[in-house]
Order: sequence, then C-alpha cells, then structure tokens
Amino acid sequence: MNPISTLFNNPVLDLDRLQKVEAMPEPRSRYIIAITPRSGSTYLCDIMKKTRRLGIPEEMLGLLSLPGKLKNIPGRTPDEYIRNAVRVKKTANNISGLKASWFQFQNFTAAMHDQAYLSGFKYIYLTRRDLAAQAVSLYKATASSVFHSNKQHSEQELNQLNALEYDYDAIKSWYDHIVVQEKGWQHYFYKNRIFPLCLSYEDIEDDVLVVLKRIADYIGVKPENISIPEEPSAFTKISDHRNAEWSRRFTLEYGLMNEATAG
Repeated sequence: MNPISTLFNNPVLDLDRLQKVEAMPEPRSRYIIAITPRSGSTYLCDIMKKTRRLGIPEEMLGLLSLPGKLKNIPGRTPDEYIRNAVRVKKTANNISGLKASWFQFQNFTAAMHDQAYLSGFKYIYLTRRDLAAQAVSLYKATASSVFHSNKQHSEQELNQLNALEYDYDAIKSWYDHIVVQEKGWQHYFYKNRIFPLCLSYEDIEDDVLVVLKRIADYIGVKPENISIPEEPSAFTKISDHRNAEWSRRFTLEYGLMNEATAG
C-alpha cells in the first residue's frame, strides 16, 4: 500500500482546528513549485515568502514531514489535506503556493482520489542547468547532513563536510537521481498538457528580482508590486572550491565513461 495512504488510515486530528481551516476561503490563485534537489528552491521560497505577495511556498507533501504538518493542517484524507494546505499557505492577497520534488508529488498524488484538483494549480518548474554542479552539491549535502546555512550544524557534521573526498560513483548516483526526477516532471507535464513557467538555479543567481517578477506575472500578481524584501534571506551558499573542481572532474570522467561504453 502507498505509505501516504497508510498515514491517513487513522490520523489523529485536532477537529476544532480542522473546522477552522475548512472555513478559510480558497485562494484565487494556487501554484506548485516543481523542484529537483539543490536547485535553489529553499532560497527562492524564502524570498518569495518575504515579499508577502507570492504565497507561503513550503514542502507540504513529503512522507517524513507529514505527521508534523497534520497537527497544524489537519485532513482526513490526502485530498482534504492538500486542499487545507493550500488554504493555510496563502498570503493576504489570496495567493497560495506549495513546493514538491517529483518523488514527493508522485507518492502523494497517487494516494489522492480526486486528481482533477491538481489541474487547478499553476506549475513552476525549477531545475539547474549545470547537472554536474547540482549532483556534487547533493552528494556533499547528503554525505555530511549539511544541507542549509540557516541552522547550526554539529561539529561532527562540519568535520564530515570538510573531510569529504571526491567520489565519482556517489556523484553519479545523485546525478542519475536528479535526471529521474526531471524526467518524471517532464512526463507529467506532457501527459497533462501543462506548460509550466520554467526557471533555473542560474536564473536566480543572475537576477532574483527578475525571477520574482516573472513568477508574479505568471500567478496573477502585478509584477510592479514586487520588490526585493528588506529582510535578507537566512539562506546563503555553502559551497567551497571543491564544488567547482569536482564538477569539472565529474563532467570529464562522465564523458569518458560514456565514450568507453559507446565504443
């Protein structure tokens, strides 16, 4: 059985909270940021929240975090939960947003009964053009448990990160993982005739304000009302010289491996 379905078999719910959430009005516009890991989504969503006009996009569909989410956003079924999450994660201008990786989205929506509800979302597809750099970043994060700069990490975690060495096989595994997620999203969009707003990590690096305005226009918010928030993001890059070096090395070795296989 789908583990999401199992989670909703006997959920312990705050019924008073459920009633309050269900009484909230539906947003006038709702979107999902369709992500791949290490594509800049955490930073982007933080900036979006701080504009106070672009919804409150967060990961809401992941299996591991769902039990905690259900305490504040109760739902008796996956369908009820996602509708309530959309109600809660909206800004005063009635814009609501969620974000999800392909695997989170695939597992959660497979447990839904009314998938027609998904057609009411606008989709923002966030990827990274440099897949090698993305795979290196994901390898370093998963091997050390140092994912983001907004929290204090233990000395052990930081030591693991600093001691980490290049590992072609591990990076290749994460590279393939990213590609599978990209293909999953792309197939979903094609199958459902969805034409998402396509953004990249590199777009965010180049000019995050342009990205915010593009998102605003896409989801029905006047771009001229969007500006860079005065409050800085808590998220900054945690890369070092190894990221660029390992990305170049992996790209070279990956190309050579493919040539050898083809030959």
